[in-house]
Amino acid sequence: MRTSSSLLLSGAALLTIGCGKPPEAPGKLEDLAGYMFEHMGDEDTDALEAGVENLDSWLNKSDHLSLTMEGYTISQLPESAVDALDARDRDVDGLVGASVATVLRPGPQKLSRVLVKADPTKVYPGTYSRYERSYTTDPDCFVAQDCDSARLRAETVSAYALGLEVTADFKAEYRWVESEHGLALVQRTWLERPAEVSVDWIGVSAQYFLSVNIPRANGKTLRLQGTWIAAELGDTPVPEATALNMVIDSMRTGDEELAAWVE
Repeated sequence: MRTSSSLLLSGAALLTIGCGKPPEAPGKLEDLAGYMFEHMGDEDTDALEAGVENLDSWLNKSDHLSLTMEGYTISQLPESAVDALDARDRDVDGLVGASVATVLRPGPQKLSRVLVKADPTKVYPGTYSRYERSYTTDPDCFVAQDCDSARLRAETVSAYALGLEVTADFKAEYRWVESEHGLALVQRTWLERPAEVSVDWIGVSAQYFLSVNIPRANGKTLRLQGTWIAAELGDTPVPEATALNMVIDSMRTGDEELAAWVE
């Protein structure tokens, strides 16, 4: 959502119109996900709008949507995308990325109520045993679409088989972005520090997440998730194919739980 305040253009300002080249978002999913993650923090939404338009177009071509529903490998995050998050030193070495598409019944605004405000331990009962978050902006203002962005910090515990637990501290950002059929909801999330795992032979040193929720003319949401993760078994990186299948399965399971909750 663009800032709603009116702009009074002076003669000097009028001279600048048309001088700046519109953003040229990538045309393929492999690069689009990283592009949108990087530009999520831009002051204006021009780049995100271009990204949403290209993503919508790409997913609606041929069999792209059905293939992405099964899981799709995406390109490495650019170093510039993680450098801009905060003052921490970050790198993209060892990250692997995958994406999954879904079509959900409600539109993005109804979906935002769940993603921003609902209790994740109830929405995702198979994922979180604890989820504590603190907002740095007004979530009600954002869900009502009166504010164009929202931010929060969360501390979570994820429980898995055999007593395995993963404790994570992350930040999340949400933005409304103009699209052909109305406001799209874009989210990015990142680990503040390596996750704490209850066993010493598994490590998750970095994880970044993107979701793009585009309204459809039929009132539904075309949803794309992307995850980049660096995980280790002891001192050895998890094989790329294993890591990709792991995150694809996790995203698909999460969307199944999300769909069951919102419907």
